[in-house]
Amino acid sequence: MAGLAQFLFPGSAGYIDTFFREHLYPCKPKQFVTLSKELPSYRFVDLFNAAEHHSGAWPAHKKLESQHQNIDLTSILTGEFYNRIQLKIRRSEQKAWPVGPDREKFFPIDTFWASTGRDTVKTVIRLSENAYTSKSKLEVASNDADAAERALEAIIAHSAEHSILRNAVLRLSFESGTRDEYGDVESQESLRIGFVTEDPVTSDDLIIDDETRQVLQRNVIDLFSRREVLRANHIPIKRGVLLYGPPGTGKTFACRYLCEQTPQATRIFVTGSALPQVGAIFSAARMLQPCLVLLEDVDLAFSAREINLYNSGLADLLDHLDGVRPEDDICVVMTTNSLDRMESAIKDRPGRVSQCIFMDAPAYDLRKQYLQRYLRVYDSSALDLDRLTAMTDGVSQAFLKEWIYRAAQIATEDEEDGKVRSVLANSDFSRALDEMKSFVDGVGAKIVGFTAR
Repeated sequence: MAGLAQFLFPGSAGYIDTFFREHLYPCKPKQFVTLSKELPSYRFVDLFNAAEHHSGAWPAHKKLESQHQNIDLTSILTGEFYNRIQLKIRRSEQKAWPVGPDREKFFPIDTFWASTGRDTVKTVIRLSENAYTSKSKLEVASNDADAAERALEAIIAHSAEHSILRNAVLRLSFESGTRDEYGDVESQESLRIGFVTEDPVTSDDLIIDDETRQVLQRNVIDLFSRREVLRANHIPIKRGVLLYGPPGTGKTFACRYLCEQTPQATRIFVTGSALPQVGAIFSAARMLQPCLVLLEDVDLAFSAREINLYNSGLADLLDHLDGVRPEDDICVVMTTNSLDRMESAIKDRPGRVSQCIFMDAPAYDLRKQYLQRYLRVYDSSALDLDRLTAMTDGVSQAFLKEWIYRAAQIATEDEEDGKVRSVLANSDFSRALDEMKSFVDGVGAKIVGFTAR
C-alpha cells in the first residue's frame, strides 16, 4: 500500500498528514479551523454524493480514500497523534449501501477531499462512518473559518435536497444493540431506512366502498396531487388520518394504495419496534418532505395512558404531531386494530387526527367484487359467484384471499389420468370454508377473519 500511495501522491512517503501538508502548502495545518457534525447513518450516501459535488466545484481538488478510525481530522492534519503508524495511508473498507429498490452500491467508509480555491482558501472535507454509533460524521477544515462553515452547511443542504430517498417508498426499521460475552457494547441501537420492494396496489386492487375511497382521496391523495393549488388557497398540507377496524379488513392494503397514488411524496412506513423512535421518524419526514408517514398498529406503541403509565413515546408523538407546522408538507396516516386502546389525546383531538376512517368487513357487493378481482388468475367458469359471496357474510378481506388460495390448493389435489384439475368448483370452496372454520367458535371465529355484525 505504501508503494501505491507513493505512486499516487509523490513525496507523501505514505503518510496522510504529509500528503495534506504538501497539498495545502503554504498554509500550515495548525492554522485550520475544523467543524464537524454527526448525522444518521442512513444519510451517508447522500452526504458522500454532496461532498463529491462540492469538492468538484473547486478549481483544484484531490480525493483520497484512507481509513483512520478514532482519529479526528484535526489530529490527522497536524500529525499530532501518539502512534505514527495510524497515519499511514491505507485502503478504506468498502461497505454496501442501498441506493434503490433491490440495488446496492459500495462506498468507502472513510474519504477525504482536499480543495484549493482561486484565492488562498484551502479546504479539507472528510466523511466517515462509525459502525459502533451508526452515525455518519462530516468534518470540514479550512484556513478560513467562514469558508469551513459555508462548506459544511452547503454539503448538508445539498445532501437533503438531492437525497436518493426523496420520492421513494421507504421502510424505517429499528436494530437493537449488541453486546459481547463480557457485556461490553459492540454496537448501539440504530435506525435504518430501506427501500420498499412490494408490488404496488392499484385502484383496481383496492376493493372499498366509494365513500371511503373519496375520503382517502380528499384527506391524503389530494394533499399531494394538488398541493400548489391548496397552498395558494391557504389550505395546509398538514393532516392526520386514523384507519381503524378489525384485523384483516384492508388497512395496510389501503396504506399501500395511498403510496401508489402519491408519487409526488416520499412515503415512509413505520412498524413494530421502530414506532417509538418518534424524533427520528419526523426528522426524516421533514428532510424529505413532501412526505407521507404511515404508522402501522399504533396502539402497540402509543396505547392510552391508563394502560401504559410510563409510555414516553406517547408524549413524543403528541409533541411532534403538534410540532408539524402548517407550512410543512407532512401527512400522517395511522392504523389500529383496537381503537379503544388508543390514547384519546390522539384520536379525539382535531389537528392531530383530522379524519377517522372505519375499515369494516366488506358487505355483499364488495365481497363479490373482491372475489371477481382475485379469481382472475384462475379458471372460475364453473363457479356460482352469488352463492360463494353469500356464504361469507362477515368475513374480512384477508379471509377471502386465504379462502381463494385454499380452494385452489384443494383443486390441485384432484388428478385424473395424471393431470391436475385446473377448473375451480363450488365444492372446492365449500371444503375450504369448512376446513378454515374448523376448531373455532365464538371468539375464536374472529381469529380466522369472521367478525360479528
